[in-house]
Amino acid sequence: MPEITEKHLKDMADDWNAETNDPDTEEWREDLTPEEARIVRDWDNGYAIGMHNLCRDIMALYQEGEHHG
Repeated sequence: MPEITEKHLKDMADDWNAETNDPDTEEWREDLTPEEARIVRDWDNGYAIGMHNLCRDIMALYQEGEHHG
């Protein structure tokens, strides 16, 4: 299996960062190799975990403010 070049990885990251709620922005995923798909899944999971942690922290600060304010 050919190695993913740094340029290709950057292009994938650019496509990933350009995604919106428009399904057309996700079409690039259809042509991924299994290895590329795993990388993108890792990015997706990292994003989901980060958003969860951000929301949790915001809610904790909000609740703390309710108790102290």
